[in-house]
Amino acid sequence: MFIQKKHIKKYLYFLCVFLCNSFLAQNPILKGLGVSDPHVRVFNDTIYLYSGHDASPKDKTWVMKDWRVFSSTDLLNWSLQTTISPKDNYMDDNSTDCWAGDAASRNGNYYFYFSDRKRGVGVMSAKYPAGNFKDALGKPLVAPMHDPTILIDDDARKTPYLIYGDKEGGGFHITKLNEDMISVAETPKPIQIIGDAWNKAPHWMDKNYIFKHKDTYYLSWGRDYAISKNIYGPYHCVGTVGNGYNLSEYAHGSFFNWKGQFYHIWCYYLKKGFKFRESIITYCHIDDDGEIVTDTNFLDQHFKNGVGQYNASWDKIEAEWFYEKSASTILKTGTKVNGFAVSNLKNGDWIKFSNLTFDKKYKKIIASIVFKGKKGTLEIRTKSPKGKCIGKLKLTTKNQLHTFQKVASKINNSIEKTDVYLVFKAKKDSLLKLDWFKFE
Repeated sequence: MFIQKKHIKKYLYFLCVFLCNSFLAQNPILKGLGVSDPHVRVFNDTIYLYSGHDASPKDKTWVMKDWRVFSSTDLLNWSLQTTISPKDNYMDDNSTDCWAGDAASRNGNYYFYFSDRKRGVGVMSAKYPAGNFKDALGKPLVAPMHDPTILIDDDARKTPYLIYGDKEGGGFHITKLNEDMISVAETPKPIQIIGDAWNKAPHWMDKNYIFKHKDTYYLSWGRDYAISKNIYGPYHCVGTVGNGYNLSEYAHGSFFNWKGQFYHIWCYYLKKGFKFRESIITYCHIDDDGEIVTDTNFLDQHFKNGVGQYNASWDKIEAEWFYEKSASTILKTGTKVNGFAVSNLKNGDWIKFSNLTFDKKYKKIIASIVFKGKKGTLEIRTKSPKGKCIGKLKLTTKNQLHTFQKVASKINNSIEKTDVYLVFKAKKDSLLKLDWFKFE
């Protein structure tokens, strides 16, 4: 492409802007940018990361001058959408107290809930997920305390709740929000948490996150969590969300669903004594007993690779690491001790593994499966569920065992990076359970 000299400066300027606002993320995601207190929300089929901003790796106390909103449509490529400044709310223009925030959507509007250190929680509103956000009240929504999480319940009204606070301030507090999302519908109430994990938590323990799975509410802090059948509690401690990878009392984070997969994102301090953090994403599972299992096994093997991309050279690609599934009836089943699998695949169902790199020509695919039915196939297709078929695992009555067994097929692949779909074809009453697959 020929560019005239008079346009070169303009071209370089826009290229610089693009590069400065676009990031390819593995783990830690958005490396070197001080991404802290990460809250992920999915709006309009786009992932939005609302994060705190640690100013410098040299800071020995928290210097947080603004919040940032990043977006992604694939968990790999992130774009900086906007920076939210305390100049646009009731906080001081030169504040360095921009602590954790969260976002929510209702009636076509978007809301950003922010911490003014520990002094209170404010709220800003906008017409779009990335702003421009403006102060909705000119004062705190609730005060004192901080670190808000918003939960939109799945009842008929889609009732919104605000949960915030810390142990020192009387524990986490909860209040129902009004339809306008900028006023409380009741006096905030403290949440009772029963169990050793909360009793032994440091007095300063803050940064809750809450989500609902089936009929159970999960309230987490640091690396521990508790559950209740009632959003107001009491909550009973269960255990840790995971071990290793700085999943400690400082692990401020959140959980989110994306295309049928469940993820955990959290931050950690890079160096003891310095207030500069980065964030990690990995797959997460709710096991057969209803317990949270953060997939640190994936991080053990593929930390730098990160989620949302795969390589045919891996020893195994675990089925529960899928990027997308075709139906809500497809389940992840198993336990932390025994491992996980993808089950209840029916005729026409598929699971997708995006950005799978074939670094060379492979001769075959091997999968560990349990099959229920008389006859079926597991097709390996590229680019779409109806794309090119590069292999086909044949399933027969010989495969009808209650334990996993290996099946294999020749494969005809190109050396490329592509989306791979595993498509199950069988009679209506057939079922498939997939543990893992690999290429040789």
